This record gives sequence, C-alpha cells and structure tokens, in this order.
Amino acid sequence: MTGCEILPENHDVGLDFHSLAEAIHLREGVEGIQRALWMVYSRTIHSTREWSRVLHIPVPVLAALRRELEKIQILETGQGLVLTETGRRQLETVFGGMKSPPLYCTTCGGSGRILPAEAMGILEEFRSICEQRPEVDVTLDQSHATPETGIRKALFLLEKGLLGYPLFFLGDDDLISVACWLARKRFISDRGNCGPLFVADIDERYLETIRNITHGQIEVQPYDARTELPVEWRGKFSAALTDPAYTENAVIAFAYRCLCAVNESGSLYLSMPIQDANALGAVQYQLLEMGWGIHEILPRFNEYLGASLHAHVSGLFVCKKWKALPPDKSRELRYTPFYTGEVRLPGGRYECTLCATVIEVGLNESYATIRELKKDGCPECGNPTFRRLGKEHLPE
Repeated sequence: MTGCEILPENHDVGLDFHSLAEAIHLREGVEGIQRALWMVYSRTIHSTREWSRVLHIPVPVLAALRRELEKIQILETGQGLVLTETGRRQLETVFGGMKSPPLYCTTCGGSGRILPAEAMGILEEFRSICEQRPEVDVTLDQSHATPETGIRKALFLLEKGLLGYPLFFLGDDDLISVACWLARKRFISDRGNCGPLFVADIDERYLETIRNITHGQIEVQPYDARTELPVEWRGKFSAALTDPAYTENAVIAFAYRCLCAVNESGSLYLSMPIQDANALGAVQYQLLEMGWGIHEILPRFNEYLGASLHAHVSGLFVCKKWKALPPDKSRELRYTPFYTGEVRLPGGRYECTLCATVIEVGLNESYATIRELKKDGCPECGNPTFRRLGKEHLPE
C-alpha cells in the first residue's frame, strides 16, 4: 500500500477490515485498520504505545485492535507487535514486498529538538525541582511533563528570541515557568531587563510551589479559565504557553484567554495531542477564526510521565496572532464538557495481573481512578499492575 488508494474491499486476504473497525469502534474506519497493519508490517513496532505515537490513535483503541489481531492469529501474543507466520503471509498479499525505512531522528526521537550540552546543568537542577511538584489532580486533567520537556520548551523560546520577553503561563503543573526562569539565569546575562514571568492556575498548590522555588521571582495568581480574563492582564505579554485539558471546549477557552493576554504581535505555544482529522480540524478552524494562525506544529515535542491515553506525548502548536477582536466583543465559549472526565468518566473493571482479583474503579467505588488503585496496590496481594476488563476502547 502506497497511500495513494484504499485497498479494495473485496481484497482476498482473509481479513475483514470492516469487522475489525467495527469491533474496536475505530473512527478512522477501514483505512485506519489498513494503516495500522501497514505500520506493523513495514517496520518494527515494539509496543502499543509506539504504535499509537506513529498513528495518532489512542492507546486503548489500538490495544483493543491488538487483541482482535491476536484472536485471528495475525499477531503473536506477548511482548512487542510480532506478526505470526500466517499474518505475515496475509499481509504480504496485501502490501507486497514494500518496506518503510525509518525517517524519525534517533537522536531527538521525533521531537524536533535536542538538549545541548550547555543545558545539562539546568536540566539536572530542574529534575530535582520537579520532584517537588504536587501530585497530579486527574479531575483537572493534570499530567506531569518530563523535566526534559520543560527545558526543551524554555530553550525553544530562547531560539525564537522570546525567552526574555513578558511570558504568560495559563496552567503550569509542569513548572514550565520555572524552567524558563532557570534558562534565563543560564543564557541571558542582563536578566534585569527581562519581562515578567506570570502564571495563572486554578490549582493553588502549584502556585505555592512556584512561589517558594523562585522566591517570588515568578508572579502567580489563582485563575479559572472558565471566567473572563482580568482587564489588567490583557495585552500585557509577548507570548503565552498553555497545556489545557484535551477537550475541544477547554482547548478553545484556554487559547482564547491567551489571545486576550498577549499583545498585538503575540504568540501562542499550545500543547495538545495530534488527534483524528475531525477533532483536530474542529480545533484548528476555531483557532483560525478567533485570530490564531498556526505557523508550526512539532508532533512529539512534549513527553509526559502520564497521559497514557495519548502514548505519553503531545504536539506543540506554534501560533501567531493575526487579528485582534474589537475591544467590546467577547467570544462566546462553551464549558460543558470541559475536562475529559466529564466526557468519559474514569473507571471500569480491573484484574490484578498477579492474583486475578477483580476491582471496580469509578466515582462511586473505593478507587475513583486507576491511578489511585495502582498507588495502593491490589487489596488482596499488593501488586501494583492491572489489566482492564471489557470495553477496552474507553480510556483509563
């Protein structure tokens, strides 16, 4: 398959693409199944998470597809995504002898940026600081980025010539503002002329952490993005950075608040997953309509300790303000649903991988989220690993 056309529906390979797509509720349909199989056939895929990264399909959906392919003996069971001999013969019939040489940089892992030797000192310091981050609140869609992501983002702003300018951080459980503070100290000699670093976050635990670490050198204010941006913050910043909840309503609300916060030539550094075409197109359309032009997309720029639904990565969207709303015009925003838990409640039935005890997880159960269950371990044997039972297409 070259990507120029979809394989004929009656292609005689013993595979029912339609049934596979329906079984896992794949939004991309038959084409998505064919792309997924091509990836397994044409290269070495070590895990479902890696499969998700190259396809931009959520991990639970591909985990369900993997199980379906194991049932029909296309894939071997066990570690890695390995074709059976039967599976390889069938896919050779579909794809021929074509192979896809690897194109991703083995140094940066596809993020598009490396960390130079000059940054290793502040990276080590930031790693130590990140250990002081409060525990994530999954009801607010928090998921800590890796320390490397924080320093990489600060250096990206330095590369763009923006690190010394007034910067607005809307939500900062990753402590990106602190990474920028460290990078300023390392790379900008005349820090006295730098603009302010300003963090607005609904979670005051992080505001207190940032205040204590930087001895008040970063200004922090509690703020809920579902409320109007205070007048005194408007138009004051050269760039805004945000990693919002991954619902359409939240992304648009956060982007709009950032639009109001930056000046006429301001920039937005928006972190969010590369989703399916419908979801991504809806967000991009609204960004453009409100006044953000997307100049650059770095698909794997952000890496996370959590965010397993999106294979622990998200893209960085670099946007430029291309028009300003009239001062008396406010955009109408939607807030329901806002956090992903309002779309699909975290929960389900989980089986301990050691003793096979089944535990119910959900808002009205002893454990509200799988994170809490893993933290405490199995109530019978203490084992911290579990497998999900049923409805695998739903996220954890």
